Amino acid sequence: MGFTDKAKKIIAERQIIKSMTIKNLKEKYVGSSLGILWAIINPLLIMLVIAFVFNSIMKTEIKNTPLFILSALLPWFFFTNSISEATTSMKSNVGVLSQFIMSRETVPLSIAFANFINFLFGFIVILPFFIMFNVSIIKYLPLLFTLMALHFIFTLGICLLFSITNVYFRDLSQILNIGLMFLFWVTPVFYSMEMIPEAYRNLIISANPTACYAVLYRSLLYYGSCGEAYVWLVAVVFALISIISGYALFAKKETEILKYL
Repeated sequence: MGFTDKAKKIIAERQIIKSMTIKNLKEKYVGSSLGILWAIINPLLIMLVIAFVFNSIMKTEIKNTPLFILSALLPWFFFTNSISEATTSMKSNVGVLSQFIMSRETVPLSIAFANFINFLFGFIVILPFFIMFNVSIIKYLPLLFTLMALHFIFTLGICLLFSITNVYFRDLSQILNIGLMFLFWVTPVFYSMEMIPEAYRNLIISANPTACYAVLYRSLLYYGSCGEAYVWLVAVVFALISIISGYALFAKKETEILKYL
């Protein structure tokens, strides 16, 4: 089945994707009396903790440290939560896949959507604080939505790639935890690119696919600038590589999924 035909089939199954997305959102807060409100409360609590640790204990000189860190930390949470859940999604949804005829992509796609919605809830709450800190970011909101779209495409591609790989290589979920921990510390979340020796900055951007997104989010939300054209180009390239490779591998192996689950 070609890409166009597959896209039409997925669009035709939008109600299934919607239902599974809502199900994934509900499962995040099952047993919680506040439910989806935690998507709003969590960023506020994180901001308070960061403010206390970095301003009262570590005495950092970074201006408005909570917003500096949150500008990259919230997108990081979206990315890591999405791929962590998507990696084991085929095994956890084997009953659904066995009983219903639907595109296998709906499983990782619904997980990516659920985490993106969760990310947006928290982001909407934090956005007014960024605007109060630097009102000039308002003019960059269209670019911010563009960045979010690129980030979603990149994350979805990784979700597709890891969800199908884990069917054949079950140790991936264990390796992923270590890999994400390493990736976190080489991504400029708690530090700026200016803190990295100049000789390594371009290497960090071009070799670490999460770094370019962290840098662009911080440029738009914290510094109130559009960011460098080179970093945007890298973000576009990584998004395309991710979604194309993820889709290609998934399309090649999806018919064999149930045999290995």
